[in-house]
Amino acid sequence: MNPAPETPDWEHLVSTALIGTTRRSVATVAGMPASDEDAEALLDLAALDTIRRQAGYTAHAATPIAPDAPDPRPRVGDTAARLLDLVLSSHPDLLPEWLELAARSGRGVPYERLPDLLDRAYRTAVLRPAVAAAAGPRGAWLAGLNPVWSFVTAEPLPGDTFDEETWKAGGPEERRRTLLALRARDPATAGTLLAEAWPGESKAEVRQALLDALEPHLGPDDEPLLETALDDRGAGVRGRALALLSRLPDSAHAHRLRDHLRRRLRVDRDTSWVFEVDTPEASETGLFRDLALAVPTETKESPRERRERVQVLIVHTPLDVWTERLDTDPAGVLALAAAHPETRDALVDAVCLRGDADWSRAVLDDPEIGLAAVAGDDADGRGRQRLRVLFAPLPAVERCDRVLALLEGITYPEALGRLLLAIDAPWTPGLSEGVARWTARTTERRRVRGHRLLYETIAAHMPPEHLALLPEQAPYEKEADVYFRLRETLRLRQDMHKEL
Repeated sequence: MNPAPETPDWEHLVSTALIGTTRRSVATVAGMPASDEDAEALLDLAALDTIRRQAGYTAHAATPIAPDAPDPRPRVGDTAARLLDLVLSSHPDLLPEWLELAARSGRGVPYERLPDLLDRAYRTAVLRPAVAAAAGPRGAWLAGLNPVWSFVTAEPLPGDTFDEETWKAGGPEERRRTLLALRARDPATAGTLLAEAWPGESKAEVRQALLDALEPHLGPDDEPLLETALDDRGAGVRGRALALLSRLPDSAHAHRLRDHLRRRLRVDRDTSWVFEVDTPEASETGLFRDLALAVPTETKESPRERRERVQVLIVHTPLDVWTERLDTDPAGVLALAAAHPETRDALVDAVCLRGDADWSRAVLDDPEIGLAAVAGDDADGRGRQRLRVLFAPLPAVERCDRVLALLEGITYPEALGRLLLAIDAPWTPGLSEGVARWTARTTERRRVRGHRLLYETIAAHMPPEHLALLPEQAPYEKEADVYFRLRETLRLRQDMHKEL
C-alpha cells in the first residue's frame, strides 16, 4: 500500500507507531472514528486514512442541506405507483394522463419516481407543467440540487401567491411566476405593476415572457401596455403584443385595423372577382406599426412581399369587416373568396386566430376547404394542421358528431386517425361505436403504417370504458401486433382510472 501524503495527523500516527502505543496514546484523526489505545487500532486508522486520501478526500466543514417544505398531499397507492412504472417503461405517451388523474385525485407522485419524471420533463417541455404540479415542494427542493431541473421553479402552480420581494429581485422566471399568481387574483394590479416595471426591463426575451403573463385574464385594461409594446425594439415583443391585441376586438387598435381594411377592400359585384384588397404602401407607417411590421427601406419590393403584407392585414383585422362590407354571413364571405385563394387562406388563418365558433363552422362546412375536404385521402397538410384549432371553439359533442358523420366516406386509416386526433376532447359513445365498426370493416385499400397511427390514436383517446366495443381479435392478421397493443393500452388506462 502506498503511503498517504504527509499531514500532521499522518505524522502523528507514524511517530506513535515508532514510539509504541504503550508509551503514546493513539491520535484522534479528524473525521475518523474514535479508537482504542492499542496497536491494532493504530493500524486501522492508518489504513483508513491512506484509503480516503488516495480517493481524493480533503478536510472540510459541510453545511447540512435544509429539508424540503412539507407536502400535505398523500402519495398514490402501491398499485397506482406500479402502473406509473409501467407507463414510464413501456407507455410513455400515457404519462400526461396518469399525471392528470393523480392531480385530480389530490395525491402526489411517489418521491422515488421524481428524478425520472424530472429528467423526462427536462427533455420534453410539454410535460413540465404537469410534472411540476405533481412534484410539489419536493420537486422545487430537488431543483436546487440539480440545475437542469430548475424549470420546475418557473412553472406556475395553483397554490402560488404573489411575493413582492420576488417580483423586485427575483430571476426572470421567478418574477413571471409571481406575476401570474397576482394576475389570477387581481388582474388590474398585476397589469399596473408590469406597466410600471416595463421601462426598466432591458432584455427583449424578458419583456416578451412578461407579456405572456397578461394572456390569462386579458382585458381592456391591458391595452395601453400592449400599445406601448407595439413600438418595442424587439420584433418578438412586437409580435406578441399584436397577438394579444388581436384578442381585444373592441380596442382602439382593432378599430384602426378595421379602418385600414375598409379603405382597401374594394367591392364591385358587377365583376367576376367581386372584391379586391389593395396593397398598403410603404409610406403608411401607422399601418406597419399596427401590424408589428418593419417599414420597408428598399424602394423596390417584390410582388410576394406586397401580397404577404395584405395577408397579415387580413389575418389580424376583426372578421366583422367582411360580413359588413360584403353584406353576407361567414359562409357567404368564404364562397365569394373562392375566386381569391390567397385571401381565403388568410381568412381561415384569421378564423383560427380568433376562435369564433360561427366562423369555424363556416370553414368546416365549406365544400372546398371544409372538414369533408380535409378528411379526404389527398388533403393538404396545412388544412389538417388547422383542424384542431377550428374544432376548439365548438362543443365536444359537436366535434364528435361531425367526425362520426364522415366515417363511412373515409377510406384510409391514416386519414381517420388524423381526424380523431383533431377532436382533442372526450369521445361520445356514438363516436366510439362508429370507430369500432370502422376498424372491423373489410376494405381492399389498407396500409399497415396508417393503421398504426389510427390504433395509437384510439388507444390514447377512446374512453377506456368503451374497450368492450372493439373486437377481441385483430381484424387482419398482419396488423395483429399493433391491434393487441391498442387493447393492452386501453386496459392499462382502465386500471389507471380505477386506481386514481
